[in-house]
This record gives sequence, C-alpha cells and structure tokens, in this order.
Amino acid sequence: MSTHEPTPTILLPQLPPKTLVGIDLITFTSTANFHGIRDLSPGWHFLYTGATETLSLRSGAWFYIGDINAAGKGTDDMALVSSSQTKPPRSPNQDIYIWKWSADTETLLTLSGDSDSDRQEAMRYKANLGGVWQSGKLFKYRSRIAPSMLVKPETAESDKKEDTDEAQPQIEAPAPAEDDAQAEENGRRDWFGLTNRISPSLLSRVIGGPEVDVDGHPRWLLTSASTADRDADHIPGVDSPATETNQPVAGEEPEREFGFIPIDLKRTWREGAVGRERTEAAQDRSWALGDLIDRYAGEAAGGNQLLGELQFTFLMVLTMMNYSCLQQWKRLLELVLTSRAAVLDREEFISEFIQILSLQLQRCDDVEGGLFEIDGDEGGAFLRSLLMKLRQSVDDLVEDDAESTVKQELDELQEWVKAEYGWDLHPGPVVRHGMLQLEDGEEVEMDWDGNDEDEETGEYAPMIVEM
Repeated sequence: MSTHEPTPTILLPQLPPKTLVGIDLITFTSTANFHGIRDLSPGWHFLYTGATETLSLRSGAWFYIGDINAAGKGTDDMALVSSSQTKPPRSPNQDIYIWKWSADTETLLTLSGDSDSDRQEAMRYKANLGGVWQSGKLFKYRSRIAPSMLVKPETAESDKKEDTDEAQPQIEAPAPAEDDAQAEENGRRDWFGLTNRISPSLLSRVIGGPEVDVDGHPRWLLTSASTADRDADHIPGVDSPATETNQPVAGEEPEREFGFIPIDLKRTWREGAVGRERTEAAQDRSWALGDLIDRYAGEAAGGNQLLGELQFTFLMVLTMMNYSCLQQWKRLLELVLTSRAAVLDREEFISEFIQILSLQLQRCDDVEGGLFEIDGDEGGAFLRSLLMKLRQSVDDLVEDDAESTVKQELDELQEWVKAEYGWDLHPGPVVRHGMLQLEDGEEVEMDWDGNDEDEETGEYAPMIVEM
C-alpha cells in the first residue's frame, strides 16, 4: 500500500478517449488511460470538456483549491501558500475532487453526498488513488505549455522516459528545465492575475447556485451555450415554449441564464436629469459606473463585482467561446473606459481595471482564431477607439508631473499595444472636410463623421421638439 500523500487532485473516471479536456488555459485530448489531473495549484480553476475540439457543445465548471473564503480579494492574498503554513493542516481528502463522466449527457457529474452508493464509490476511488498516481495515469497540472514541450513529435517521442504511461497527454514532457520552471511560474502568476477578483458570490450571482459534492466541494456549472436573456435571439414560433413563456418544459431542466450586472449604455444619467446634466452624463459615464459600484459592489474603494465580472466574461470567451460573455465584456469596457471623471474620483479602480485588461490582451490570442477575429469587423477597432478616448481623458485631467497610477498603467498598456498591434493612442489632427481624388481622376467633396457621437453632430445632434 502506497504511503504517498496526494496533492490536490481531480479524478475524471470513465472519461472516453479523444475527449477535449481543458484546465484553465491548457487544452489536450484525453487518452484511454487518462484518469485526472494532479498537483493543482491553490486558487480558482476552470475545467471543461467537449466531444470534439471544434464544433461541439462545451460544458465546464469553476472550483477552488484551498480556503475558498480567500477568493476574490485581489493581489493582497498572493501569499496564500505561505500563510497557509500557519493554519491547521488540511486533510488530503479535502482537495480530492471526483467528477464522473456521464455517457447520457456527455458531461462530468459529481458524486452526491445524498446517495449511499455515491459515497461508497467516492471512498473506493480515493482508496485507489495511490495506485493510479504511481502508474502515471494522472496529468501533472501546468498553467501553460513549457518551452521544452514545443518540440517536434518525433523528438518528444524519442525523449520519453521508459516508465511514462500512454495516459499522459501529448503535451507531457520530461522534467522541466530552468526556463520551463520560469515559464510555469509566470503562467501561474498570469492565471492568478486573471482570476483574483472572482468570488463565490460573483459566480452565484452570474451563473446560479453551486452544486456540492460528497465532500462538500462547491462547483459552478455553465456551457458554451449559456446566455443572458438580453443577448439571446428570440424568434416567435421558432423558440421553444419555455423560451417564449419563460416557463420550463415538463421533464426538462431549465437552462440557467447569466445574471450579469445590467449595463445600459443608452441611459447613463440619474433619474430626473435634464438638459446639460443629461448630455454630460451621456458623454462621461462616470455617474453610471459609480451607481453600479454602489449597488453591486458595496465597497467604496472596491468595485470587486465589476472587476470579477470583467475577468469571468473574458475567460469564458477564451475557453468556451461564449457569445453572451463576449458582449458583456465589451459592455464593461465601453462603460469604464468612457468614464472621464472616474479617472480622478476612482483612481484605484480604474488603474486595476487597466491592469487586468492589459493582462487579458496579452493572452487574447489563446482563443481559437484570436479574440478580435471572432468578434468580426468591430474587434480591434472597437477597443482601439475606447483606449484612445481614455488616453484623451487622462491627458486632459492628469498633469504631466502628477503621480497617477491610472496614467502609469495606461502608459504601459499604450507601449504594449503600439508594439503588438501598431496602435497609436495619440492620433494627430484629422481632416474632416475636403476633396478626395478617385482612381479615374475625378474629385469629390467628402465629409468624415467619425466623431459624431462625441461632438453631437450628424445623427447624434440634439433634436428640438415641441412639448
């Protein structure tokens, strides 16, 4: 009998071969002898599966390793590992998760504590964990693909150790070298920065209440088809009866809708506002931002719910290709990056928002095809326009010699997008009216109306009506 004490592990018994498996930002295809993932790091993890790598519904769940009460508190809790040494030791079984494959639903199900058979089955899997570990049927958790893994298939095959089992996914490689260790450390730091504002209360609000397994572990479920009602296309006569009447169909479990923070970019002023106040609030959305922070965050200096939702929606686009999350991510960007007064009034919040966005942009190519490409023609142009507006707001409001964290974070982001995408956030003067010469030599008089919304001209011009 093995005396090895297991590290945090998730067991995935009965998972069919050639199933797409994703853990955080790593994906691979399972083999016949793949039984789970070991050495999970403290903090949030998102595990999802799909029948194929491309055209199939993906289902996944969020779960937490360690003390879940510490989740969502930002960078101050970076020392979770070291501080845990002063706490009472945790039982090894506290961080052993068991998600069993269901052939009927093609999803991973937990073993329920309400069932005697499930409890006995869980005990059996845990008792055999040592043998599964020693036989090499558990994939060692990695936050990203290490440099030594980026080798030709024939080289990787020849370098495998004799005792390496075929259950290891194809990205598994020999013990990491020094650069591999550095890449892994950077990857874990990035993942923490992408999830450090996600909390159990946020997931319960957005997704719904969690499932609880036989050991009391909560997990929050969603699929790539999950959506918010505002992002769903309702077609009369085509939608199911449940969709049209908002009532569940008999014998079917109702689909969970996302409970996003309601962002209305067409009404960003207080009730009762008229005249200039309403016009200014339409151009500077700081009032709407503050109202949402007060209603949903409940913390004067926090805005944790907004920051956590920014992280959640981005990762669900990155891993699940979820359309509704993409729309909410864009709404959050448009709300925050066009809040001029908040640059000074909510400096800490805006600076952390930019910091999170910067890290997200560095990982946006992890999505299949690229994040901007899946968003169609808007993609990069949409974000570039918002960053240019924020740049203008910071230049107008913050003095050059002032110590502003917002300005520092934006300067770093500006350098990165300039190097990566060639974006210039300091555009020069633009000719708004002039003559354009066509290919055949003919000259036509042209007007450019790109700033109609900001300058309240064209279709955005005020309209006078008789009351």
